[in-house]
Amino acid sequence: MEPTELEMQLITTDQDGESRAALAKEQAKDLDLEGLPIEVLVADIDSVLEKSNEDFALIRKQGLGGSDSSAVLGVNPYNSRTSLIQEKSRDKLTQEEKEVGDKVAVRKGRDLEPIIIQKASKFFKYEVFKPKDMYRFKDTPWLTMNFDGVAQEEDGQYFPVEIKVVTLYGQKHYDFNKAMFDEAVGMKNIPINYAMSEINSVETKALQYGIPPYYYTQLQQEMMALDAPYGLLSVLRDSDWRFFTFYIHKDPYVQSRIITEGYKVWEEVVKLNPDRKIEGIWCNNQSHRKNKALESNLGLFYFCLDIFIV
Repeated sequence: MEPTELEMQLITTDQDGESRAALAKEQAKDLDLEGLPIEVLVADIDSVLEKSNEDFALIRKQGLGGSDSSAVLGVNPYNSRTSLIQEKSRDKLTQEEKEVGDKVAVRKGRDLEPIIIQKASKFFKYEVFKPKDMYRFKDTPWLTMNFDGVAQEEDGQYFPVEIKVVTLYGQKHYDFNKAMFDEAVGMKNIPINYAMSEINSVETKALQYGIPPYYYTQLQQEMMALDAPYGLLSVLRDSDWRFFTFYIHKDPYVQSRIITEGYKVWEEVVKLNPDRKIEGIWCNNQSHRKNKALESNLGLFYFCLDIFIV
């Protein structure tokens, strides 16, 4: 596959990235939060990122985002749970954290994201847009969310569309034959629901879907935020400029673990930095054993580690 004339124009635009910025601005929209378990934490988060990678990185220390979920569950080969706790507890950025936004793969992903969103909208019946804000889960406020893309079914149901560029090095983590859509072939079958297995590990389930485990957990947290039954991973393979989309089912077992293990991680963060304590989180295992997080008349959140275990 070769880039289209429009895509080449976007890729070879001037140093200010005006064409890409215009496309990204066109794709940015508000998310209707009615009935969703999330609320706005930081409005217009992309404007923060445009001004400063460091400010954006500091904001991410306010909770555990979707990209942190794999480290929380111990399935991220590049970041351990211990390192994540230390990272979230620090008030300042390390030199390594400051340089993340300048890495080639990160810049490539950021610059090509509007093009991949455009491709997803083109090949499917729905419009893919990028929510403007950063969100926090209302009942589990140690979890946050920043979406690459979101689409909406005709009945109003939102579902996440995670956007990635697959580098030559990263291709080994994918099985492209398992994609639901291949730009060169067209639409293929939706995979069977591997997510409903309580026995299989995250790594096994991700392998069955043909994607890396760290994107499997990220999509699960995004599905939680949108109360969605499935999510999509749309990727552009850099080596041949070929677009693929993977279909992933909701996994209640992994979602439960993201909540409970995320709580444990945030407890460790607060031990190292008490300023990271989120007001309203309280647990009393003796008196609160219900199927969902409880909210008091004061609007404070009540949570116990055993509430969400399926």
